[in-house]
Amino acid sequence: MDTPGGRYYAELDLDAPVTREGQLIFFAQFLHTGGRWARLLEGCPLRYHGNRASGVTNVVGTAALSILCGHWRYAHINAVRGDTLNPPLLGMTHVVSEDVVRRAMKRIDERTGLEWLAGELRACVEPVLSQPWILDIDVTVKPLYGHQQGAQIGYHPQKPGRPSHAYHSYFMAHTRLCLGVEVQGGKEHAARHGLPGLWSLLDALPRTHWPAFVRADCGYGNEVLLGECEARGLPCFFKLRHTAKVKTLLAQMQRAGALWTDAGAGWEVLEARLRLSGWSRERRVVLVRETPAIAPVGEAARRRRDTFQPALPGSGGWENSPAPWAGRIAVLVTTLDESAYPAVALARLYRERADAEPSGAR
Repeated sequence: MDTPGGRYYAELDLDAPVTREGQLIFFAQFLHTGGRWARLLEGCPLRYHGNRASGVTNVVGTAALSILCGHWRYAHINAVRGDTLNPPLLGMTHVVSEDVVRRAMKRIDERTGLEWLAGELRACVEPVLSQPWILDIDVTVKPLYGHQQGAQIGYHPQKPGRPSHAYHSYFMAHTRLCLGVEVQGGKEHAARHGLPGLWSLLDALPRTHWPAFVRADCGYGNEVLLGECEARGLPCFFKLRHTAKVKTLLAQMQRAGALWTDAGAGWEVLEARLRLSGWSRERRVVLVRETPAIAPVGEAARRRRDTFQPALPGSGGWENSPAPWAGRIAVLVTTLDESAYPAVALARLYRERADAEPSGAR
């Protein structure tokens, strides 16, 4: 097979012991065939002048080899210094030291470097975006140890008082493709801090490659994001917090004896209209609740969907009703068309969002 380092012969033996880096030869052939590696080096803003310079290929190649080996610190680069087989696959003459890579990263302007990497990432996934797809946005808080830029003590329920970063991420649903991540300080975990990155991501794409709709949890169900999505003609689908007016709506639906519709998989839905005090207009909302379990799992065991959480305040005596599970109701707000996306479909669509939930481990 042909690689940036020349032509290689690869033989697969299922019984022979191998290292995990042994399959890099196939990845190198993929980079060479698609022209990705050459494009990455051509667009790199790092430039060297002089005969004794390390060279862009060696610096970027060393960083790539270290990342492919699972490293996450500059000091780990020393583990690949003695590798003589893999560097030629990427057209490298030698592996540079960790200090050379660190100094090279400092020479790249931050804004220029981010635009370079974002463009390369976008070029890899843009052909897929021509098909209908869903954009999932979320934020996760990562605790930090040691001294790192942007480490701030913000919101973190598991480790209060620990400095952290806030990762605002944008995923393509059902594929687990990450389209971009905005790294902010620990105090900038609110949804509004990730909106500039979201709009820059979408504005860089042609309108034909925009998602069918954007989906997020209750942290994004506010007038700021709803209004901007409506102004841009981008359908959206968010969850709402149980604020005072939302609880009032739930109580009214319960007292009115509204008819719930079976949405399958043990769920029921109910459609309504709602306008919160901070909203500019009335919007469509969908109420989703679990149906009661029919039989216990085992002898003297809890039922499959029983809950010990108290009913919502002001729910009109739900805690005394024969269906205590009714207090667990999710309220979803959307600008999607009712004919194309009925309420029963929205309940399933929001449950599928769990596949794109970011976490600190990821």
